[in-house]
Amino acid sequence: MKFSHLAVAAALLGCVGLKAEVPELVELVPEAKGYELIAKFNPLRWRADKYQVDRTKELSGALKRIGYLVKLTAKDGKTSWVFTSMDAFTQDPALAGVPSPDSKVFQQYVDNLEVAGNVEGLKTGKFEKGNIEIWGLNYGGGNAKKIPGATGKFDFGDSAGNNGNYGSFQVHNYLEKQTVFAFNCFNANSNCDLGIGNNPDAKGHPDWTFSKSGSKYKSAEIYVVGKFDNLSIKKVVTLDPQKTSLVGSCGDKMLFAPGEEMTFTLNVDFQGQKPTSDYFVKWSRTGDDGKKASGKAKVVEGQPIVIKTSLDRPGFVRIYATLVDRNGRNVMKRDPKRGNSSPVFFDGGAGVEIDKLQGVPEPEDFDAFWAKQKAKLDAVPVKAEMKKVRTGKRADVYAVKVDCAGPRPVTGYLTIPINAKEKSLPAIVNYQGYGISVQRAPGDGAGNAIVFTINAHGYDLDQDAAYYKKFFEGIRSNGKSYAFDKKQNSDPETAYFNGMALRVMRSLQFVKTLPQWDGKNLRANGGSQGGLQTVWAAALDPDVTNATPSIPWCCDLGGITKGRLAAGWRLEYTRALDYFDPINHAKRIKCPVTITRAGLGDYTCPPSGVAILYNNIKSPKKIIYYQGSTHGYVPPKAQKFVQEQK
Repeated sequence: MKFSHLAVAAALLGCVGLKAEVPELVELVPEAKGYELIAKFNPLRWRADKYQVDRTKELSGALKRIGYLVKLTAKDGKTSWVFTSMDAFTQDPALAGVPSPDSKVFQQYVDNLEVAGNVEGLKTGKFEKGNIEIWGLNYGGGNAKKIPGATGKFDFGDSAGNNGNYGSFQVHNYLEKQTVFAFNCFNANSNCDLGIGNNPDAKGHPDWTFSKSGSKYKSAEIYVVGKFDNLSIKKVVTLDPQKTSLVGSCGDKMLFAPGEEMTFTLNVDFQGQKPTSDYFVKWSRTGDDGKKASGKAKVVEGQPIVIKTSLDRPGFVRIYATLVDRNGRNVMKRDPKRGNSSPVFFDGGAGVEIDKLQGVPEPEDFDAFWAKQKAKLDAVPVKAEMKKVRTGKRADVYAVKVDCAGPRPVTGYLTIPINAKEKSLPAIVNYQGYGISVQRAPGDGAGNAIVFTINAHGYDLDQDAAYYKKFFEGIRSNGKSYAFDKKQNSDPETAYFNGMALRVMRSLQFVKTLPQWDGKNLRANGGSQGGLQTVWAAALDPDVTNATPSIPWCCDLGGITKGRLAAGWRLEYTRALDYFDPINHAKRIKCPVTITRAGLGDYTCPPSGVAILYNNIKSPKKIIYYQGSTHGYVPPKAQKFVQEQK
C-alpha cells in the first residue's frame, strides 16, 4: 500500500513532518487530507488479532485532531461508512485507540466534531461539540456526565464502571441526540456491538449496547488517524509475540508447609529481541484462602520478577500473569493451529498439605442410586449394530451403535486388528471432551489392541455439519449448553450426566462381548469431560483394569461451598451433581489409576479438585502436575511434579 512505503521511508530517514495520507480515507473524504494512520483493526477479530497496524510507538508530535474511519460491509455486500474527527482529547496516540480495562477513561465533551458518511439518518457536517465514551470497563446506562438529552438508558450518555472488560468505544453527536459510531463488547469478536448512527432497533439501545450486531457484517475495518504538528516518525523495533514467552516457577518444588513463604519468579524470554518500547508484567495472586493480591513490574533484561506469598491452610495458590505494553494492553500471541490469539501469559501455582483436602460429604444413597441406574441399564439387552467402514493397514474399522437405557444409544468407531484371534487382545475405550464435533471414521487403528472411541451423546456418525449443529441446539436446556442447566441438575435422574454415564457403562459392556477381547485387560481413557467419564468407567465397572484420566472435569464441584478457588468454565453446584462428581466415584475404583496431567494453572479443572480425586483413590495411583499448565495449554519444557502410591 502507498502509505506503508511512505511510513518505512520516514522511519529509515528519521524524517520530521513527512505526511503519509491514508488512501482509504482520502478516497471517501477527499478533504480529509493530512491525516496520519495511527492504527487499524478489525473489530470482528479484536479479541483474536488486536491491531493489524499499530504505529502508536512510531509517531510523536503535537496531536491536533483525532479521527476514526469506520467501514462495515454487510453480508449482502453493501458497505456503510462514517468518518468522524475532533480536536485532540489526548496527546498520546495510543490512548486514541481501543482501551484496555487499565486504560484512562475518556468520558467527556470534545470540540469541533465533524461527521461524514453514507448511512441513512446519520447527521453529517460540522458541529461545535460532541462527546466520547472510551473505556475498557463494564458500564451502565446512567447519565454520569449529565449529557443534555441523554435518557438514562444506553445511549449517548452512559456511566463507566470500575471493573470488568465489556468496553465502550463510542463517539456521539449529543447535539443531534445521536451516536456517530459504537464498538462495544470488544472481546466478543463477531458478536461484538458494532454500528454507525443510532441503533434502528426500537427494542435495542441507541448506542448498540448488547446488540451483538457485529454478526450482521462479513467484514469491518476501523482506522484511527491523527493530524500532527511537528510530526516525527521514529524507527521502532517492535516485539514479535510469537518469539516471546513468559516463564514462571516456584523454585524446584510444588508443595509447602502452612505459612511457609513461596517465592515465584517470572521471566520474560524475548529470544534475543531488543524492543525499543517498555513492557511490563501484570500479575494477580488468588488462592483457596480467598486472599487476593496484584502488582505490575517493568521488564528488565536479566532481572526476574519476584512474587512472594504463602498459604495458611490446605489448598493451592494461583499466580496469573500477562505481558502488557506501556498502555496496559496484553501482548497477544497467535495460535496457528487454532487460528486465535491469546496473551503471552503464565498461569501456575503451588500447594499446601494437599493430601488433607477433602470434598463435601457424598450423598448417603450414592451406591443405591448407582445400583438403580445399573438395573435400568441391565433391563436393555446389549444389542449392537456393527458396520464395517474400511480395512486399514493394521485394523478393521467399524461404525457402531449399541442400544442403551436413557435417551440415546452408544455410538462411536471401533477398530479391531486384522485377523485377530479370539480372546487375544486388550481393549481400550476412549471418551471425549466437552462439545459436539463431526465424528468421522479413523483411517486405521492400533495393531495390538481393540480400540472403541465413543462420543458422549449418542448422536449419528458421519453426518454433515448442519446435523451436529442442530443436535447441539437440541440438547440445550433452559437456554443453557448441555449439562449447565441448574434446574436440570437439581435431580440426578434428570441431570444430563445421567444419560452420559449410562452410555459409559454400556460402552464397556459392549466391548466385553467382543470375541477378540482377552477377558482380562480393559483400559478407560480420556481427557477433560473424557477424564470425568474415565473415572466413572473405572468406578462403575469392576472389569476395568486400568484408568488414565487427564485433566478430569467436574472434580469437587462442592468445593466452592468451602471457599476453594473456582474460576473458568464450571457447572453451578447442586447437591445432585455429587452423584456424578468423580471425587466420590474415586473411592470405588479398584484398578490402578494414572492421572496423566493436572495443571497448576488449570481452573477449568482446579488443582484442588484433582488433588481430592487423587486422595480418594485407594488403589495404586499416580498423578503428574504440570507447572504453568492451563486446561488447554502445556508450556514447552514444563516442570513436572509426580506423586505416586503403589
